[in-house]
Amino acid sequence: MQASGDGFWEVDLADGSAWFSEWFSNRLNWGEAKRYALSDLRPLMSPDTWESLLRRLRAHLEEQTPLEAEFQVQLAPGQSQWWHLRGAAQRNDVGHPTHFAGCVRDITASRVQRAD
Repeated sequence: MQASGDGFWEVDLADGSAWFSEWFSNRLNWGEAKRYALSDLRPLMSPDTWESLLRRLRAHLEEQTPLEAEFQVQLAPGQSQWWHLRGAAQRNDVGHPTHFAGCVRDITASRVQRAD
């Protein structure tokens, strides 16, 4: 997984807990592993970005639209990155979603190149 350069994540829809790969810990200065939630990413985003991400998650669950988004995260004062998130709901035998899982890639360099 590390060779891809991507971060990986999974969210349990039953209890809201989340697993984030070491990629996130390295960028976010998260210490020892603990139980996280998707909402732990909320402070990194503007309110509009967070709401947009939640709308995309809901649309994926309800309408099975592709789950893909680009958004800016604030890592520290004056330090931000652009991330590209992709994922999909994992469903049980009767089709009910049980988990979200996916990957995130830092696309800051390509966003800067497009702006030039």
